[in-house]
Amino acid sequence: MTHLLARLDRPLIAAGLLSALVVSSAPAAHAASYDWHSRSKPLKAWEDDVAQALAYGTSYTKDGFLKNHTYYRDPRSGGDKVYTETGYTYREPSQGGESWSGNGPSDQSPRNSSGDWVDQYDRDDYSEHNDASQARVHSKVCEDQAWSPDACSRRPYFTFAL
Repeated sequence: MTHLLARLDRPLIAAGLLSALVVSSAPAAHAASYDWHSRSKPLKAWEDDVAQALAYGTSYTKDGFLKNHTYYRDPRSGGDKVYTETGYTYREPSQGGESWSGNGPSDQSPRNSSGDWVDQYDRDDYSEHNDASQARVHSKVCEDQAWSPDACSRRPYFTFAL
């Protein structure tokens, strides 16, 4: 009897393996995503060896948009206000092949000096750049200074295939 069951199970096992193979070979339907820095190791804007502004976040693509979800704060509560800036650049056809756009669109967050982490979302519709093969999301955090240039962090970026 066990010998008969073993023969009957073979087609079922083969069908199960085939369906698992078909399901696992389907392309993933999730967006590309990159975490940059963290709450415990944030991106920092410095002036005179003192951190002036902190930020971390996630850059990603979703529903035809480049997106950047940022948390930022003033490490010296009540001082000059801090903000984040997200920039977008695109690799598009040009006379010599493809090149990166120099200055693409950008978004700035509201200014804040509370010392609490502030939530900020920025996005850019990349369908307006339908000839672009790639896009980049650039992020930085700054302290808004009235009488001198703003103290800003370096500007890390992530590249996405479109």
